[in-house]
Amino acid sequence: MNTRFVETFILLARIGSVRRVAEVMHATPGAISMRLRSLEAELGASLFHYDGKSMALTEHGARLVQHAEALLETTRKMETAARETGAELSGRVRVGVIETVVHTCLPDLMKLMRSSLPAVDLDLQVDLTVNLAEQMMSGKLDIVLRVSSAVHPSHATVEDLMRLPVHWVARRGLLPKRDLLHNVLRQQLLLQMRGTQPYLDAMNLIQQLAGRQGVALSDLRVSAAPSITAQLALAREGVGVALVPGIFVKEQIERGDLVELDLPPLPAFKMSLWHPWNARPLVLKTAEVLRKGTRNFCKRHEERWVVGLS
Repeated sequence: MNTRFVETFILLARIGSVRRVAEVMHATPGAISMRLRSLEAELGASLFHYDGKSMALTEHGARLVQHAEALLETTRKMETAARETGAELSGRVRVGVIETVVHTCLPDLMKLMRSSLPAVDLDLQVDLTVNLAEQMMSGKLDIVLRVSSAVHPSHATVEDLMRLPVHWVARRGLLPKRDLLHNVLRQQLLLQMRGTQPYLDAMNLIQQLAGRQGVALSDLRVSAAPSITAQLALAREGVGVALVPGIFVKEQIERGDLVELDLPPLPAFKMSLWHPWNARPLVLKTAEVLRKGTRNFCKRHEERWVVGLS
C-alpha cells in the first residue's frame, strides 16, 4: 500500500478539502483525487461522500481513519529508527521564530543543536506569528516557534513550550509613587508590535483601566514599537512606560536601571512549537531538541520571569 496515498486520505479526513490538501502536499487537486481513487480501488471501499462542494467520510472511511493513522505512525517510527541506527542525522531544517525567541532562548537552542545534531543546519527566519504560520502552511518552513493560539489547525502538531509574564516597567525615577496608575496612563505607553497578540492584550487592559480612571481613550498615548530592541531602548531613555515580558528586562531590573511598576497584571502569553503533523524524521528530531533546549532555558530562571510548559 502506498503510504503517500494513506497520508492523503488522512489529510482529506482532517481538512475536508481537496484544494487545501493539494496546497499542503504541494500537488494538484487532480493528483489528490487520483490518489484517493487509487486507494479506494485497492481497499475496495468508498471512503468519502463528495458532492462537488464538500466531502464527508463514509461509514467505511470513518472506521479506517484510525487504522490509517496508526499505519503512518508505525512507518515513521521505522524510518526514524533506521536513520538513528544508521548514518548520522544530517541536512537542513527551516525554522521560523518570533522576535521573542531571539531575545530569550535562541542561544540555548543553538548550543543544544550543535551538541545534539552537529550535522544539521538550521535555516532561521525571524517574522511575525501570522507570517510564520502562512509559510509553514505553504511548506516553506519545517518548524515554527510562535505565539500560541487557541485554534490549532488540523494539519499541524502543536506543543506549548513556555509562558512569559508581561510586566509594566519604566526608568527609575520617571514616575511618582502617588496615583501611580493615573500617572502611568498619562505617559507614553510602549507596546510590542501592532497586531501581535501581546499588543492586543495590552490594549484591551489599558482601555479597561482608562475607563476606571476616567481617562478618555483619546488622551492615551500608545506607541507600537517596531521591535523589542526599540521598545526597550525607549524605556531605558525614559521616553515612557513599556509593557513587556519581564524576561527581556530581568538584568536591567536587577541592576536598578528599570523598575517594575505595581500595577494590575497583564495577560501572560505563551510560546509554542508547531510543525506539520506529517513532518519528516529529521524535523521531528530537531523539534525534540528544540523542546529540550526551551526546558533548559526555563529551568535557569524564576517563574516570575518565565514558566516552562513542556
